[in-house]
Amino acid sequence: MLAPMVSAASYPLLVPDEPGEVPRELRAGPVTAELHGANLRRVRLGGVELVQRVYVAVRDEVWNTIPARVANLRIDASPDRFSVSFEAHHLYEAIDFRWTGSIVGAPDGRITYAMDGVAGQPFRYAKIGFNVHHASGSCVGRRYTARTPGGDSSDVFPVEIDPQRVVDGRLTALSPPFDRLAIELDDGLEVQLGFEGDLFELQDHRNWTDGNYKSYGTPIAEPWPFDAATGQRLQQRVSIFFAAAELPAAPREELGVELGRPLGLPLPPLGLCVASDGAALSDRERRLLSVLGPDHVRADLAPGEPSFSDELRSAVETSEALSAPLELALFLGEEAEAELATVADALGSLDARLARVLVLAAESGFTVVSGCTPGGLVRLARERLRPLTGDVPFAGGTDRFFAELNRDRPEVEAMDAVVYSINPQVHAADSLSLVENLEAQADTVRTARSFSGDLPILVGPVTLAARAGPYPAGPPEPGALPPRVDVRQASLLAAGWTLGSVKHLAESGVSAATYYETTGWLGVVERDEGPPRPELFPSRPGDVYPLYHVFADLADCKQGDLVDARSSDPLAVEALAVRSGEALRVLLANLTPRRRSVSLAGLPAGRVRVRILDEETGALAVADPERFRSSGREVEAPDGTLVLDLGRYAVARVDAGP
Repeated sequence: MLAPMVSAASYPLLVPDEPGEVPRELRAGPVTAELHGANLRRVRLGGVELVQRVYVAVRDEVWNTIPARVANLRIDASPDRFSVSFEAHHLYEAIDFRWTGSIVGAPDGRITYAMDGVAGQPFRYAKIGFNVHHASGSCVGRRYTARTPGGDSSDVFPVEIDPQRVVDGRLTALSPPFDRLAIELDDGLEVQLGFEGDLFELQDHRNWTDGNYKSYGTPIAEPWPFDAATGQRLQQRVSIFFAAAELPAAPREELGVELGRPLGLPLPPLGLCVASDGAALSDRERRLLSVLGPDHVRADLAPGEPSFSDELRSAVETSEALSAPLELALFLGEEAEAELATVADALGSLDARLARVLVLAAESGFTVVSGCTPGGLVRLARERLRPLTGDVPFAGGTDRFFAELNRDRPEVEAMDAVVYSINPQVHAADSLSLVENLEAQADTVRTARSFSGDLPILVGPVTLAARAGPYPAGPPEPGALPPRVDVRQASLLAAGWTLGSVKHLAESGVSAATYYETTGWLGVVERDEGPPRPELFPSRPGDVYPLYHVFADLADCKQGDLVDARSSDPLAVEALAVRSGEALRVLLANLTPRRRSVSLAGLPAGRVRVRILDEETGALAVADPERFRSSGREVEAPDGTLVLDLGRYAVARVDAGP
C-alpha cells in the first residue's frame, strides 16, 4: 500500500532553519565580500578569492569553540565602501568574554577588521583572537612571504598535508611567527595581510579536513592554557589588501558542470556502520537498506567490555540481514592479549563473513589513544585471529582525525591497509563551512598514500557531526541533542554534502569508505518507532532521509567507472558522474540555500531522464522512497547540454543512454 501524500511543510527537516544563513554582500572598491553574522567570508577580487574567511574564535582550555551571540549589528554600505559594527559575547561555563567588532571596507579595496574585547571574569582558555582562512584550492603550491621578528621568510603552501608534529612536547606550525603575510595567488596578483595585537603563524587546516590553510594568533608553541583576569583587555586587528598588475576577470555569472574524460577509477566500495543503539533491524528497515546494497557494514566493538559478545552477535546478524560482509573494528586496550582471546572465542561460535579487521588502540572502551595504531598491535591481532578470519586484511590507523595519522605515521610494514575517520565540523558547524570542507577529503587520501605506499586507504566512518570532541559549540547543554547528532542528517543539505564527499573520496582513489549508521538519527533510515527526541529531531517514524537516495542512486552504478565532472563553482554546485557500458549517470547537488540554474554539458545528444530531489518532491521521497525513485521526466538535450533549475540544496539525477 502506498504511503499517503504529505506536504513539504509537514517535514521541516528538508531545509532546517539556520540563523545567519543568508549573507549580506559588501563591496570595497573592486573587492567583494560576504558578511555572515560576525564572519567575513569569500573576500574576492574578480574571480579570485583573496581570503576565504576572517573571524574571532574563543576556545576554552580543552579547545571547545565557544560560539558568540552577536547583538547591535549595524551596517552602512554603499557601492564602493562599507562599515560594520557589532557586539559579541562568548559565554559558557567559566568563559565570559565580550568584544566589539568593526569591519571597514575602503574604495581602494582595503578591508580592516578590528576586535576590542574584555574578560568578564577569571577563566582559562586555549585561544582567543582572529583566524584567517586561506582557501586551499587558491593557495596550494603558491608562494608566500612572512615578515617575522628575524626578517622575511618565504616558502610555498604544501601540496601534501603538512603534519602538525610535536617537538620537545610542543606543537609545531607551518611557518615561523609573523605580523605580515603576502601570498602570490595568481600571475601578478598578491594578497597582503597585516596583523596587530599578536604574532600569527600558519597551520595546514586540512589535517582536520578543513579546506584551507589558517593564520591564527598566539604561536602554538606557547604553553596553554592561558589565564584571563577580570577586566583583562585583548585587542587585535587584521587588514587585507592586494597588489595586482591588472584586475582579474569577473567570475562567471552562470553555474556550469562540464563532463569530460573517463578517470580510469571505479566507484569504490561504500559501507554503513551498524546502528549504535544496538537494536535489530525490522523487516521494513532491512528491505529499505537492501536497496542500497552496502558493500560492508562496520561494527565498532571494545573486547574489554562485558557486552562485547552480544554486540558482536548483533553485528553479525545485521551483516547477514543485508548480505554485506562485516568490517570489524576492534578497540584494544592495555590487556590486548586477553581481549583478543575474547574475540577469538566469540568468532569461533559465530559464522561471520568478514570484509576486514580494523585494529585501533584504546585506553579503555572507546577512549582512543592519540596517534596511529602501533604496528605491534596489528601484528598481534593478525597472529591471534588469523586462524578464524582467514586471509582478510588487518588494517591500522586512527578513529580520530587525519591529523593523528599524519602526525604519527603508521608502521606500514605491519598493516594490510590504513584507516582514519573524518567529519567536517572539527572547527565550525555552519552549513557553508561543511561545504568548504569537502575538497580537503581528497587531500587526506593523497597525503595518506604518500606515506602508505601501495596499501589500501580506508576512510571511515564519515559522519556529518564530530564523533569525538572538541565540539564547535562546546559540550551540549542539558536537554540538548547529543553532540554526535546533527538535525541536518535528515536534510537536503546532508544529501548534497554526501554526494560531494563520495565524489572527492572516489576521485582521489580511496579503496573503500564507510558512512554514517544504518538506522536512527545518525543513519540513513529512521527507526520504525521514530527518533528518541522528536521535539528536537522531528523526523517521522519509518521515513528515509534524503541522503538515502544518494546511496540508492550509486548502488545502481557499482560496476561503473568515474567520469570527470568539473564544476565552475564547487562551493555552489558539485557533480559525480559514473559510466557503466553505454549508460551514463550524473548526480548534481545545489550546495547553496537559494535556487540556482545549472548548465550540464558533455552529455550524449538526445533524450535524458531527470529526477530532482528538492523541497517539492522531498516529502514524497522520505515517505515513499519507492514511488519517488520511479518518478522523473524525459527531456531533450539535443546538443548534449541540459539546463537544470535547482531549488535550495536540491539534488538531481540525470540518466543518459540505455
